[in-house]
Amino acid sequence: MDLGTYLPFLNMAFTLSIVLTMIAIPQTIRIAFQKQLFDVPDYRKVHTGQVPRLGGATFLPGIMISSLMSIAMLVVSADSFLPENISSEIMLSAAGALFLYMAGISDDLVGLSYKAKFPIQILAAVLICISGLWIDNLHGLLGIHRLPAIIGIPFSVIFIVLIINAINLIDGIDGLASGLCIVSLAALTLLFVNLDLVRYSIIGVASLGVLLPFYIYNVYGTSASRTKIFMGDAGSLTMGYIIAVFVIKAATYPDRAPLRDNEEGGAAIFVYALSILIVPVLDVARLFCHRILRGRNPFTPDRCHIHHKFMAVGLTIGQARHTIILISLFFCISNIILIKYLNINIIVAGDILLWTLMHVLLTHRIKVLKARHAESANNYLE
Repeated sequence: MDLGTYLPFLNMAFTLSIVLTMIAIPQTIRIAFQKQLFDVPDYRKVHTGQVPRLGGATFLPGIMISSLMSIAMLVVSADSFLPENISSEIMLSAAGALFLYMAGISDDLVGLSYKAKFPIQILAAVLICISGLWIDNLHGLLGIHRLPAIIGIPFSVIFIVLIINAINLIDGIDGLASGLCIVSLAALTLLFVNLDLVRYSIIGVASLGVLLPFYIYNVYGTSASRTKIFMGDAGSLTMGYIIAVFVIKAATYPDRAPLRDNEEGGAAIFVYALSILIVPVLDVARLFCHRILRGRNPFTPDRCHIHHKFMAVGLTIGQARHTIILISLFFCISNIILIKYLNINIIVAGDILLWTLMHVLLTHRIKVLKARHAESANNYLE
C-alpha cells in the first residue's frame, strides 16, 4: 500500500493517542493524590516527595483506542486494503498486553511479587508464539540459521520475557525507560512503514503518542506542583511487551519482503531489530549474572544499574539519562553500518566487549572516588 494512502490514519492514531494521554494523565494524578497512591522513596530511588506511579495506567487504553479506531477507519475507507494478514497476531498480542497491564496495575496499587508476575509474563509470551510469531532464524549468530519450532518457540518466550524485564528494571530515573522506548518505537515504526506493515505502523505511532506526553510530565513535572508522575509496572510491562512483539515481527518478517529478499538483507533487519534494545538487555543480563555470582536472587533490587553507576561518578539524572540514550543510539547506528562489512558474530562480540569495558571503567572510577571521599573524611577528622 502506498504511504500516502494510509498516512492520514497514522496521523489520526498519533494525534488521538496524544490527546487521550494529555487528558488522562492529569486526571490520574488527581486521583492518585485523592487516594494517596504514591511511589514510596527508598535507598534505591533518587526521587523525593509524593509522586504517583500510575502513569502507565494511561498507556494501553490510549494505544488500543487510537489504534483500533484508526485501523477501523482505514478498513472501511473506500478501496482500502491491508496487505498483511496479521489478525491473530494483533488479537493475541492485545490479550497478552492486557494480562500484563492488569498485573502491572495490581503491582502499582497493592504490590505484586515477581513470583506472581513471572508466570503472567510467560503466558503473554506464549500467546504471541501461538499466533505463529516466533524467532525462526538467527542469521548466522553463533553459527545458527534456521530454528525448528521446538527450539525457536521456547527461545522466543525467553527472549520476550527478557525484554519485558529489561524495560521494567531500567525504569529507575526520570525519562530513561520512556526515552529508550521512544527511540526504540520510532526506529521500529519507521522500519514497519518501509516494509509496508500498515497495522504495526499504526500501533507504533499510537504507542509513541502516549509516551511523548508522559515523558514531559515525568521529566519536567514536579512533585510540588503535582505535575510529576512515574510509569509504574503497568507502563513498563506493557511497553516492554509491545516492543518485544515489534522486535520479533521485524526480525522474522517473511523473506518475500523487499528488504529480506536475501540472507544479507535478513541479517541486516535482524541486527537492526536487536540493536535497538541492546542497552536495557545487556544491563539486565549483567545484573542477573552479577547477583547470581554473589549468591543472591537475580530479582532482588539493588543500586547496580547502569544509571546508578553514571550517577555515582557525578552525572546528574538528566546527564545520565541522555548519556544512556546516546549509548543506545551509538550501538544501533554502528551495528547497522557494520553489518554490511562484518560477520554478525563479530558485531555482537564487539558490542559485549565495549559494554564490559565501559562497566570496568565506571567501576574503577567509582572506587577511586570512594577512596578519595574516605581519605578526605579521615583528613577532616584528624
